Amino acid sequence: MHGTCDGSRRRFLKTSAATGAALASAPALRGFGQDAAADEPKVPLVTLGKTGQKVTKLGMGTSWAVSPSFVQAALLSGVRFIDTSESYENTRVEQVLGQVLERTGLRKDTYLVTKTTRYRGVPDQAAVFPSELEKSLERLRTDYVDAYYIHGISGRDIGMLSDPSIKATFENLKAAGKIRFAGLSCHDAMLPEILEKAAEVGWIDQVMIQYSFRAVDHDKLQRAIDKASKANIGLVAMKTQRGADAVVDAIDNDGQLFAIDQTLKRLREAGIKKEVAAVKSVWYDDRMQVVVSEMTNFSDLRENVAASREPLTIEEARLLDEHRRKTNHLYCHGCGHLCETAAKGVPVATVLRYLRYYAAYGKRSEARALYQALPAEARDLAKADLAAAERACPRGLPVANLVQLADRHLS
Repeated sequence: MHGTCDGSRRRFLKTSAATGAALASAPALRGFGQDAAADEPKVPLVTLGKTGQKVTKLGMGTSWAVSPSFVQAALLSGVRFIDTSESYENTRVEQVLGQVLERTGLRKDTYLVTKTTRYRGVPDQAAVFPSELEKSLERLRTDYVDAYYIHGISGRDIGMLSDPSIKATFENLKAAGKIRFAGLSCHDAMLPEILEKAAEVGWIDQVMIQYSFRAVDHDKLQRAIDKASKANIGLVAMKTQRGADAVVDAIDNDGQLFAIDQTLKRLREAGIKKEVAAVKSVWYDDRMQVVVSEMTNFSDLRENVAASREPLTIEEARLLDEHRRKTNHLYCHGCGHLCETAAKGVPVATVLRYLRYYAAYGKRSEARALYQALPAEARDLAKADLAAAERACPRGLPVANLVQLADRHLS
């Protein structure tokens, strides 16, 4: 199904009627609702774009501290796609993964991705990748990784993709057997432009992008994903539950953060967990091959493994769409180049992302640490023009209130 995209399927959340028709004509998806047979993988396999590799459609994200026992449980549950980075927990995650893969003997059965951010601000960026890769390989206790990424590439770095020295470096790493494929990850507001450039240059094999059910509202991003899909780039989704909880819109008398949305009550009454429905909605887009999910407990793991074999239902799609429409005015879509230019120094989209970690994900200590690590000028709200940032927001978010809320709780 690479390189093709039926608009009614891609935007299935627009109408429940379109969802019902599409589900009725998707026998491959219906099969995922059955328990895996003894001779079938516990997590279904997909072909990852031009890599041609069969990988599990569910991947394990490792951006927070992971325990050896949990990594082993994920592997034994059938998750054989692991995404990591030297930047996660100051290289400790790579060390844990290396120990577990060596002890279990499952390295050759696992599609292993790592990446680096250490090219930023370096004069000779091409030279960074071989040296950092060697360190990662040592920590991961392996001779190679399946894919190596330019991690967190931003709009200001887009020229790297056309740089012949960067391309040659990755090709040399392939030739040396150190990596099998080249890729990138992106959280940036210029994601559509970066995706299109990756499709044009030809040497990028796979990409990992933030993608959730709210992406149906972003025509520019949808066109870029179409272009990447037609170029047969392997498409990996991260932050797929981003927006399952909207950015907080109220604060109670005890100082506890919460969001008001009656749709969530109806989801619960229907026995639907919004996070699971959100993940399934991304798999329903046949351009996206792998979902990398940050599963932090055994309940998350069980739910996601089960969801990988189940199709999105009509009721899940309908309620998720209703939730999206009713909370769009509360959710930061990450177009930070608009509000941050107006705010004169405050990285608004980043601050609201940290607020979401705190309020919606329950990662309070981590969110505080991230916020407090921002430069002092980025947290100097007295000098920021938050009113202008609010006016610049195309979604009408109460930017000033939310940034001030973040500062109160994260400082």
